[in-house]
Amino acid sequence: MPTRFTIADVLAQVSALNESLLKKKKLTLQVGVEPDVPAIVADREKIAHVIGNLLGNAIEFTPPHGRVWLKASRTSEADRAMLLIEVGDTGVGIAREHHDLIFREFAQVDATPSRPHHGTGLGLTIARRLVELHGGRIWVESQLGTGSRFFLTVPLENAG
Repeated sequence: MPTRFTIADVLAQVSALNESLLKKKKLTLQVGVEPDVPAIVADREKIAHVIGNLLGNAIEFTPPHGRVWLKASRTSEADRAMLLIEVGDTGVGIAREHHDLIFREFAQVDATPSRPHHGTGLGLTIARRLVELHGGRIWVESQLGTGSRFFLTVPLENAG
């Protein structure tokens, strides 16, 4: 159900929920919200779910003593005001040829039974669907060995 909320509150909530994992891996989390980001009208729980999923992946795929971050700013796409959220890490990265694969149902970059990271392969598929239902989009910029930056947009025009 759409409600009016600030993305800063959601980023704080998601950060707090992941605090123990961050400490366990000795990761640094940086959170930044540009001052011109207004409140948005969207399904707060769904947006929190998407950001939580992305942050959880960033934590999982970043080696100890690495860095993860959450950033929110304004942008525009096709003359529409949008909220832009970035979830980044200094982790293992994703090869360019796997950028589309990771958003497919049940897809795993490493599908071997002995892979070090586990999951169903549905998290990013669900995240993409939830973002698209809000009228936004989600994508990744990454390369092996340099970490990943996931971006998602949500329209601001309903914020009023």
